[in-house]
Formats: sequence, C-alpha cells, structure tokens
Amino acid sequence: MSAPDRDAAAGLEPVRGRPRDPRTDSAIMAATRRLLIDAGYDQVSMESIARAAGVSRPTIYRRWPSKAHVVFEAAFGTDSGTPGLPRSGDFETDLREFIRGAVAFWREPAVEAATMGILAERRRDSELHIRTQQLLDDRIRAELADLVHAGAEQGVVRADVDTDTLFNVLVGTTFYSALVDGRDDTEHLVDKLCSLVMQGAQERERQ
Repeated sequence: MSAPDRDAAAGLEPVRGRPRDPRTDSAIMAATRRLLIDAGYDQVSMESIARAAGVSRPTIYRRWPSKAHVVFEAAFGTDSGTPGLPRSGDFETDLREFIRGAVAFWREPAVEAATMGILAERRRDSELHIRTQQLLDDRIRAELADLVHAGAEQGVVRADVDTDTLFNVLVGTTFYSALVDGRDDTEHLVDKLCSLVMQGAQERERQ
C-alpha cells in the first residue's frame, strides 16, 4: 500500500511537501513493535515511539493521528498486497492452514500486546475509528470466501455456506483461545475447529 493510500485508510489528510521516507516509516513501525513486546500497550506513547525510532513526535503525528492508529499498523499491518496462504487443492488441508495461520497471528507477541489495548481504547472513545482494520478484515474475509468457494467446487462443502458467519466463528474462536483461554495447543485447536466446520459445512447425501 502506498503512503498516500495508507494515510487515507487511517483517516489522515495527505501531507504536502517532500515525499515520505519509507525508511522513517520502517523505523517507527519497528520501534513500536519493540516497545509493545518489551513494555506493553499502556506504556507505549507517541513520545516513547519517537525516542526509540530516532524521530520527532511531529514526524509521527504527520503519519498517524493517535497512538492507537500507529500501534494498530505496527502490530497488524495494512499491506493488501500480502500474498494469501498457499493452496493445496484439498479443502480440508487448506482450511487447517487457514485456522493454523489465525492462531499463529493472535499469538504473535506484538499482536497480543496490542489487541487488548486497542479494544480498550475503542471502548473508552466511541469516536475512535481505525479504518485500516476494515482493510484487514476484508482481505481475510475474501481469502476465506475463496477457500469455501473452492471447497464447493470440489464438492466437499455446500455452496450456500455463510462465509461471514464462518469468518466470525473462526476468527472469534481463535482470538478467544489464543488470548483469553489459552488451554488448547495449536494443533488441538486446529483439529477441533476443522472438525466442527467439516461437520457443519460439508455436502450431505440426498435421501
């Protein structure tokens, strides 16, 4: 995603003057991730990010309007050009990889540190709206919809499966299991979720 597109996605006005230096963006992102992992969301501030990245606070504010915005991009990213998971051509195998990727995502240290803090920020401030989150959700939803469509073409899942509901089930369950519950190891959780999806979504023989 280009710098102007990212500014628009984050709700920022485009900055006039010199083009943004991608090295500065990278330094800010890397510093934010380090601070999240080392200190936690509550201890991260625009000042601490600027100090760790070797830039000024105005430099960060020209790119992101608040700590929540810069943390969101550092932890979750917004690059819509990121390639999706490789496909094997077997629906169940690819579903397992999708679920495994979701669990691994929530268990990334920077993501784990950022998630609860951002949720709390949005609860305290009803005006806080991070449009980049919609870009992330749309990309993952589209990837899951393509996977289900491929499964329907293979004849192993129904064509009428509600992919939005399936998205909520998979992402919500992996989020809760990874960040709240924590009892299941990755493979056990993948096995359980994959089994549930296959039972609920597979084609049934006509009587």
